[in-house]
Amino acid sequence: MNAEMLEKRIEILQQIDALLPKCDCQTALESIKCPNCVEIAIHGQKLLGLVNLRNTSILDNENYSPVKSSKLALTKEKYLTLKKANKTDEQIAMICNVAPGTIRNWKKLNNIKTERMKGRRYNVR
Repeated sequence: MNAEMLEKRIEILQQIDALLPKCDCQTALESIKCPNCVEIAIHGQKLLGLVNLRNTSILDNENYSPVKSSKLALTKEKYLTLKKANKTDEQIAMICNVAPGTIRNWKKLNNIKTERMKGRRYNVR
């Protein structure tokens, strides 16, 4: 690591250190909406860009915003189709190869609510 890269690294780490006391997020859902966590994520990407030579374009782009990384490749339409086929959230999680909690968090982010009807039928809103 050369001196210039080391200086940039120290500068980025100081910016992250300044933001950490301002943030008291406890869960991943809170950190998505927290402006301090978003800023920390941007600085983290810049830090990774210093080490990963293939990813140096992030350092030059001031309009960079982090993308929510998700293991879940599920759309609202696909979810509703599976629910109409009487699939439970646990079965949908198995189909998508994720944990059931991931489905619950995805539903919260997408404002999807399910109500249990008689038997095993669900009304999806």
